Amino acid sequence: MSSPGKGDMASITRIGLFGNPRKTDLPRAVQMIADQCTAAGVEVFASEDLVGGVPSSIPLMPNQELIEKVDLVIALGGDGTMLRAGRVLGLSGVPLMGVNLGSLGYLTDVPLDEVPSALKMVLAGKFHLETRSRVYCSVWRQGKKIAKASALNDLVVNMGPLPRALDMELLMDGDSLGRFLGDGIIVSTPTGSTAYNLSAGGPICQSTVDCLLVAPICPHSLGMRPLIVAGDTKIELILHETGEGAILTADGQKTHVLANGDRLAFQEANREVNLVKFPQSSFYRVLRHKLNWGGTTRRSGSES
Repeated sequence: MSSPGKGDMASITRIGLFGNPRKTDLPRAVQMIADQCTAAGVEVFASEDLVGGVPSSIPLMPNQELIEKVDLVIALGGDGTMLRAGRVLGLSGVPLMGVNLGSLGYLTDVPLDEVPSALKMVLAGKFHLETRSRVYCSVWRQGKKIAKASALNDLVVNMGPLPRALDMELLMDGDSLGRFLGDGIIVSTPTGSTAYNLSAGGPICQSTVDCLLVAPICPHSLGMRPLIVAGDTKIELILHETGEGAILTADGQKTHVLANGDRLAFQEANREVNLVKFPQSSFYRVLRHKLNWGGTTRRSGSES
């Protein structure tokens, strides 16, 4: 949902940079931001992960110290960089803007050549914040919580090192939907509906809808289909048999090893991420341009 936040109510005077140091365009993007911010009297700081990739004039600091110091974070890279930055932001409420230095860039919706105009709008306050929900999971083994994870896109349970189907049981608010074999399951937020969920046959969901999406991965049952459930639904997964093991992955980056009998409880997290959006930003525009929604269209009046 769109809502006022820290970036709407106060001027931006300090900007923090996260990034993927392996991106060849990173130094160019950093220099563009630094030059523009210096001219506007705005301070720039960078994550210590970017050592060697930023000018010596930009102070480096640990992530948590950076978050406490800045009014806005700019993530430079692909969607993976955005997801990592969103996880670091936690409960801070600091707005996050993505600059796309990757390929698809579904979350990082500012192209490199539009950085000057986007930053100009941000410094002028011509933006709004879009609050994105996260999904949380706790892992229980023999009555004890052994692990937890949260994600902006999705939490995925899938096979371990050997390609053997998992024997799972899915429950919604305590009611079992049945036991089934499959390669795993995806529990995603609306933001993550266009990620692994989409590739696994799940539906696309508008990013501001209060819901969670559940998509079985290659289920060995025609009756186990993708679901959209209310955001406050308690989703549980029991792993009856994992073969050589199973893995829980958060946003494709953080993993936990699972075992037979583990019970996973999923729910909406109390951690939200505030994404910077501009007047021209549109969920449907992103579908059209990033996902080639509708394919190639024929101009009206053209010959058949």
